[in-house]
Amino acid sequence: MNKLSLVILICCFAMIFADLPDWFPQNQSEIEAKCKEESSISPESLEKIWTKDIEDTTEVRSFLLCLAQNKNVFSTEMGYKADRLQLVMKERGKLDCDMEFVEGCVNKSKDVKPDDVMTFDITKCMIDGVEEHCKKVE
Repeated sequence: MNKLSLVILICCFAMIFADLPDWFPQNQSEIEAKCKEESSISPESLEKIWTKDIEDTTEVRSFLLCLAQNKNVFSTEMGYKADRLQLVMKERGKLDCDMEFVEGCVNKSKDVKPDDVMTFDITKCMIDGVEEHCKKVE
């Protein structure tokens, strides 16, 4: 019975990961830890992001840009990919956001420079509209 349980568990994980595209990072927690360290973001600033009280500071912008790049949502070559941002929000944030809303946030700020300011603006837009345009998923 123990071997059967292990086989079933492996099959379940295979099905879960098979649904995600190749670009989707499997090491989300490691990426977040790396970005926290690289940006030197304070616990207080991090808490404000999660409570939707985001502040425009260098450390917050650096943290958000690091996440976007390392989660393959943004690169200087491809810009922001709304479909990728939507999937990361769904898988990691447990929020299913309307694609039109996500695209609107991305398109509104796509020409903003530098990249960390653009990332902040997109994130702020997402935070401001999350209650109206996103629903919780399990």
